[in-house]
Order: sequence, then C-alpha cells, then structure tokens
Amino acid sequence: MDIGMPKERKVGETRIALIPSDVGKLVEAGHTVFVETNAGLEAEFPDEEYKKYGAEIEDSVWKHNMIVKAKVEAKDPFEKNQILMGYLHVEKGQSQDLLKKLLEKRMTSYAFEEIRDNNGIRMVNLGYEAGIVGMYEGLRQYGELLEKKGIENPFSSLPEIKTIGEEEAFNRLSKLDLKDEITVDIMGAGNVSRGVQEILKNAGITPQVLREKDTFHIEDYLSDMDILVNAIAWYPGQPHVVTREMLGLMKKTALIVDISCDENGGIESCVPTKWANPTYEVDGITHACIDNLPTAIAKDSSTHLSSMILPFVLKVANGSELGTGLMTKDGVCKFKQE
Repeated sequence: MDIGMPKERKVGETRIALIPSDVGKLVEAGHTVFVETNAGLEAEFPDEEYKKYGAEIEDSVWKHNMIVKAKVEAKDPFEKNQILMGYLHVEKGQSQDLLKKLLEKRMTSYAFEEIRDNNGIRMVNLGYEAGIVGMYEGLRQYGELLEKKGIENPFSSLPEIKTIGEEEAFNRLSKLDLKDEITVDIMGAGNVSRGVQEILKNAGITPQVLREKDTFHIEDYLSDMDILVNAIAWYPGQPHVVTREMLGLMKKTALIVDISCDENGGIESCVPTKWANPTYEVDGITHACIDNLPTAIAKDSSTHLSSMILPFVLKVANGSELGTGLMTKDGVCKFKQE
C-alpha cells in the first residue's frame, strides 16, 4: 500500500499521526510511506528522521491510496475512493460538510475516536493528555480571572504549557503547594479525569470527583466550586448535566473548564474555543472550552497517538477491514451509535 501522511493544516494543530519509528514498521511490513515536507516539524520530528526510517518525503502526498493524519477537515483535498484514517469527529453531527465530502468522494474512512474493543472502550484515546493540558491551562485562566477581579493570582508564575512542555509544567506546579485553597470538582472519572487529577496533585489540590450518580444532583455542588471541570462523555439526545439556568448557582469568580468540549452538550453553555481566545462569559460565569488541547504537548501526544493507531493502520494497509471505527464506504455512512 502507498500511504500518504500530510502536514496538519487545522489552525493550532501541531501533532503528527505517525512518528518516524512507527513509519519504519510500516516500511518493514512492505508498505511505502510518503511524508509531506516538514509534516512532523512542529512535533519535533524532522524530515531527516522520517527518511532514516525509510519514508519518502514529498511536497504533496494526497494522491496516494491511503491517507493517515491526525485531524481531518472538510477542506482537505481528498481524491476519490481513497482510504482515510484520522480523527473525523462526525459521529455527533459536528461536521456535516466533512461527512458530505467523505460520501461524495466514496472514501473508506475510519475515525480514530470510534475504534473500540469488545467492551466498547475506545482504543485510541488522548484523554489523559487533554486532561493534563486542560487543567494546567484552567489553573492559569482561573488565576487571570481572579486578577481581573482584584484578587491575588496564585498562578502568575505559570507560563503556557506549550512554551515549556509537560515535564517542566509538573515541575512548576510542584512549587506552588496550594494546600487545597481552591475547590475543584471534576465531572467524570475516565482518562480525561486522570490527567486532570495528575495536574492537581502536583499543584497540591485535592479535587472532588463526581461520578455519574453524583452529577444527577449537580446543583448540590455548584455553589461551592471555584473550578468545575467537565470530563464526561456526552452524546446528542442526552440531557445537559449543567444547564444554563444552573450557572446562576455558581460564584461569579468560578471557572468552567470544559475539556469534553461538546457544543451545547454536557455543559449546555459550552461553545468550543481556540487557543487565541480560550475563554468567554455566559451569565457572568467564565468558560474555557479549547477544542484541541493535546496539541499543546505535540511531541508527547504524537508519540502516544502513533503507538495506539499503528496496529490499526497496519491492519487496514494489509487489506483487512476493522470491526469498529468505519464511518463511510462506497458512498454510504456506516457508523451506528450503540
């Protein structure tokens, strides 16, 4: 199989789907991998590394039989009847333009986010990284919010995580030792929540983790929170966990950090934001809803992503069809919500 790996063009997206050593495993299996010039540069994987592992470097790689990338967009220049693997995010109706194009081009497309094991657990999941970045930046944004209201900012020493990396972020946090001065509640107890808790542990903050049974009575918790973190899985048709009306129960200095980032979702007032303008206010409550958090630690996220997707990329390249994750084929939408 000829496999193309294009440079990511989504604004703010710095990850790469496959790192050089994993590209080498595809080459060893008999496939030819074409990497677009400087595709991995922002994730600290230069062209020379890809060449060392047997990749071909090209200015454009979109003509090849199979395309593998991190984030797929409707503006990507697909050709007809290609195989595509990437984060599609069409299963909740998020990108109708992309779904329409995949169908028109008769693409065989696989969504990383819907590749699951026999128990329905996602096999490709960067939730932990999203939790780390979202909570670190959430602490920074909470400090800025306090500062605007004339209150001392306990996080003024923290630069953006994308400027220092994950390891140094933990180092900076460990010097704060806040001793539970800030009340943080986390909705959810999965991979995202684990990343959030790791950040808070290093900052000296013990959060309250609200599992599903607790969120049925979220109103009982809202008035005491300084920071509310949304780390739950939510699908269209499910009720909102925090409605807009409930925002009136929260402190005016409170911050909502919505890492799940489903528009009008678990947090009814969620609207996805970008790194350039990460926060907004609704009814006096500040929200932070950045929709591509793992890109801030691009090298770590890319390395983890690559290790997770490689077995599935190999299987598809070898001519097999995956049992899960198939979104479109032969002009038909194949995804069915369980």
